[in-house]
Amino acid sequence: MLEQSMSLTNSLEEKCCENIFASLVEILRKELAVYQELKSTIVQEKKILQKPTLDELNHNNAQKENIILKARMLTEARTNILKKIALKLDINSKSVKLSQIIGYSDNQQRAEIEEVRDALVSISREIAGLNESNKNILNVSVNNIRSSLDFINSMMSSGPVYQQCGKIKSLDKNGIYLHKEG
Repeated sequence: MLEQSMSLTNSLEEKCCENIFASLVEILRKELAVYQELKSTIVQEKKILQKPTLDELNHNNAQKENIILKARMLTEARTNILKKIALKLDINSKSVKLSQIIGYSDNQQRAEIEEVRDALVSISREIAGLNESNKNILNVSVNNIRSSLDFINSMMSSGPVYQQCGKIKSLDKNGIYLHKEG
């Protein structure tokens, strides 16, 4: 009788853990979908940055903010599920990581978790690269604007055009010359 009770308890615990791992896989898949959405928004942002309009920039920024909010909520949900799994497995739940928990799942769930985790790592790297590219575009634009403003300021504060002897005073050339082939 005691053996049946222990067997039933172990079976219920395994079933409970399976459900939690299934929830974890579901959250990870949702996270992947959100990151894919973020990636496509960042790709669109690059196109907008090349020929910007204020409305498009504002719309794109609002989209990114919503996606980032979704990602944060899913990260929190993933963290909570990992803590639940850690509690069930009697592991320290304060610093639990996916890599620690994955070994306790069954083979199928382990394969699914690893697949989604690898996809998340890959898309995170792609997003970082796209962000760096967009950052470079913005930095070049800001530098061009600064150079233009410096040139305009130098033109406005250049002083008198004629020297005391009546000759035309030559102005120092200021600004950056750009040559774009394409």
